[in-house]
Amino acid sequence: MSDTRNLDNYWVNYLKENNVTETEDEISKREKVVFLLNSVLSVFARNVADENNYRGGEIPCFLKPFGSYGLGGYIRDADIDIVLICSQLIKRRDFFRFFPDTLRHLPTVREIESIKKANVPIIKCVVDNISVDISFVRLRDSRCDKNMDLLDDRYMQGIHETCRASMDGPRVNSFIKKQIENRHVYIFQRSLQCIKHWATRRQIYNKPIGYLNGSSWTLLLLKTYMDMRDTSNLSITLLVCTFFSKWRDWAWPAPVLLTSEIPGGENGRRIELRDIPDFQDAVMPIVTPCYPVSSAAPNVTKSTLKIMTREFERAAVILDNPVTEPKETLNKLFNNIDYFKRYQNFITIITSSELQSSHETWQRKMPNVIPHLLQLLEKSPNLKCIQPVTKPKIEHYNYRTNEERKALELGMSVAEARQLDLNGQLIPGMVYLSFFFIGIQAENSCQFLDLSEEVELFEKLLHSRRTKYDDDVRWHITALSRKKVKDIIFSNN
Repeated sequence: MSDTRNLDNYWVNYLKENNVTETEDEISKREKVVFLLNSVLSVFARNVADENNYRGGEIPCFLKPFGSYGLGGYIRDADIDIVLICSQLIKRRDFFRFFPDTLRHLPTVREIESIKKANVPIIKCVVDNISVDISFVRLRDSRCDKNMDLLDDRYMQGIHETCRASMDGPRVNSFIKKQIENRHVYIFQRSLQCIKHWATRRQIYNKPIGYLNGSSWTLLLLKTYMDMRDTSNLSITLLVCTFFSKWRDWAWPAPVLLTSEIPGGENGRRIELRDIPDFQDAVMPIVTPCYPVSSAAPNVTKSTLKIMTREFERAAVILDNPVTEPKETLNKLFNNIDYFKRYQNFITIITSSELQSSHETWQRKMPNVIPHLLQLLEKSPNLKCIQPVTKPKIEHYNYRTNEERKALELGMSVAEARQLDLNGQLIPGMVYLSFFFIGIQAENSCQFLDLSEEVELFEKLLHSRRTKYDDDVRWHITALSRKKVKDIIFSNN
């Protein structure tokens, strides 16, 4: 696709024909969701005022979408990220107490969940079948309005650390919008949808497990755009093609900076990246553009960087082929990855629990721990390639005996497990299982691969993360063949 003229329609049509982007009706539905959430703000503010005996009129607060939805570059089934920004009169405890109750009065809202213990605490809910994550920021000012400039660093002074973290996404969103010229907004939005869909199909879209998330991919696209926004006749094709060739050739760990210097220096003092803890051992340092800066790719390891670089290379080669028809080129570019063609063996982490709450907790926690196992495996001279699979297999089974339960926890099939429980004492129950897989490829010279030391160290790490609520949680880490993993992934409960 070296001739970038008149090719943009192929990208747009691909997105539509493959249901990557939404229809006009679906776009309108999202707008109505945001309108509905805005409509209950006055009720929420009044409840807070009544509880705290405020008599100074309506408490100012507003909702602001951010993330890919806020940029207009989201793909189908994406969540809506939205932040509630409030004056100092509304406290975080008010947000978690009254906002869920306000939402429960809306007939189209369901699955309301408060997640308080997180770097960015949120209220999750589903509104008219669209997932929404609502974060919270409390300013130090008694005033706030939707027209305020979020990039003004004065709003960050003196606010709580959690509010700073919650403010980062909306501020980065404002920064990105400010960089994109009006004539290029459509090009950037469609290009972002292409990149996000590509990363999803190639299964390198998962920040906790060691790849990148939507925000990280957006920053890489923005850097590409900023370096070429003065190019005449900029197009979707040119921007996307340049994106892949640029990051294929990037000399990591050279940092990706979107500003001339790191923001936040006071009295003329320049901040050095090496002095920021987030970047001291960063493999893929992508620096967020707003004060206080952080790493947009904190969990990337040497092995996941290698996988992503290989995907950049693959994409660049496909798009640089001048012979292939455009439709064929895009179909090949967006072709879904097949792990089973690439790997014959998989390290499998099986987490079992008897309580659904423990199961859900470790579904969230395990992806953040897996990069530690990747780093341990990377020390082995006998491994050529290590690739964590982004999507776990989640199951739950009724068992009849402890023998059957233990067999299921070791990764055996239901049929295999029931062969072992014939003489066991009947103690029925339910076991919840999650399977996380890491594809591994040994060096050709390797005759025998022993990873027991690395696995033992990782098991110790898991046990160190155990809390008083994890008494029912057990782990089993094993190596499984391609056939066994396929059986687990494609089996039905």
